[in-house]
Amino acid sequence: MMKVFLPFRLDTINQCLWRTAENGARERITLKPMAYSILEYLVNHPGRLVTREELLDAVWRDTHVQPEVVKRHIFDLRQALGDDSKTPAFLETVPRRGHRFIATVQDEECNSSPAPARVTLVGRDGPLSELENYLRLAMAGQRQIVFVTGEPGIGKTALVDEFQCRAAQSVSLRMKAGQCVEGYGGKEAYYPVLEALGSL
Repeated sequence: MMKVFLPFRLDTINQCLWRTAENGARERITLKPMAYSILEYLVNHPGRLVTREELLDAVWRDTHVQPEVVKRHIFDLRQALGDDSKTPAFLETVPRRGHRFIATVQDEECNSSPAPARVTLVGRDGPLSELENYLRLAMAGQRQIVFVTGEPGIGKTALVDEFQCRAAQSVSLRMKAGQCVEGYGGKEAYYPVLEALGSL
């Protein structure tokens, strides 16, 4: 299912955001897992105020995080959507209360979603094949743990996002993600794992 708020489409199956250009071409916008979850929750409750407490309960269910984390993710979403906080078209902030998704939202069947082939990762065929091989082994019952490592900014997240989109279209999976975020006042030792498990 796609949630459409032009020029964007929120792909709730592949958990990504698409922007349609004036020429009709679609570009995938990579969102961090928690930013995606916040956007999905707001889009699923359009036109009404979602309090900060409700958002924390919905997105970080059984995990304690500082409220400032929501503010940072809303900032990231505004950048991804090209939205202005003073004259918003998508995300309206009600000071000290919460947020409201103010754009018109329509449902669209997923068969009109853009093909993953439109997104090209240069020089990533080897790592993608390797990840797909590990997935096949896992689907055959052999447990797998894979670490994607490297210097900041080399495309680790883009690689994993592309792998997730391809995997979602080839096999039936439930995928969840956990993310390391800077905390205020300390963090759980295994926060990303607890975050992913808590969202199942």
